[in-house]
Amino acid sequence: MIIFTRPLEVTNVGAKGDSGGKGTVVTRGCKQISGGFVIEVVGHRGWPSRYPDNTLAGFIAVAGVASAVELDVRRSSDGKLVLSHDPVLSGHLVHRTPWSILAELDLGEGHHPALLDEVLAALPETPVQLEVKNDPNEPAFEPDHRLALETAERARPGDIVTSFNRETLKRVRREYPDIRTGLAIQLPTLVDEALSHCRETGHVALVPWAPLVTDPVPEDVAVYPWTVNEPSRAIELVELSVSGIITDDAATIAEAIRGIR
Repeated sequence: MIIFTRPLEVTNVGAKGDSGGKGTVVTRGCKQISGGFVIEVVGHRGWPSRYPDNTLAGFIAVAGVASAVELDVRRSSDGKLVLSHDPVLSGHLVHRTPWSILAELDLGEGHHPALLDEVLAALPETPVQLEVKNDPNEPAFEPDHRLALETAERARPGDIVTSFNRETLKRVRREYPDIRTGLAIQLPTLVDEALSHCRETGHVALVPWAPLVTDPVPEDVAVYPWTVNEPSRAIELVELSVSGIITDDAATIAEAIRGIR
């Protein structure tokens, strides 16, 4: 079932919960608020409080309790789109290592790195925030933004391609104008400036470091603070009208914000 949310209009939350007819609200890691809107709970890199970051098992597990997931995309030396927050995985530079080697790395408890394609295939009904790692200060930086374009090519309705790199997102919007995009920020960027940039460039979402969100946010841009693991802070952010909470423990945060209003 599709629930229409305040800013994005395409949140799929139908894998768990009620399955009634038109008008029924299905809750899975989200909270119904006035007007029928929901707050999304987004599994940050899967379910890091229970599984290693960016692993297939973590994403599959958290999809049962979260309304969306967030992941990080990099490129291996042989061109595979590999999920990794950091440029180094178990001592291997991702961009200088072939997938055949990365795939065998043990990230803990027998879990291995995952490819973007296999996670998307495993989560056909779960919206995904696809963060493209393309930092000009890292050796893997791609000035032609190919990594972002290949990621955007795979994005489905309801997915959002995000990045800290504004030029990367600009290229995505030029080549794939129908793909939803979102700007990720941390200090020294401030929320008000970033919101203005999102409006000017057509980004549907802002993904800020959570401490930057101190005032009520507008409804015309979806705001997803990261990374929020304290239930009390999650409740504060809900009261500031954020669209979703990115968290390492989706089950705890979903329970914390359920029934606030």
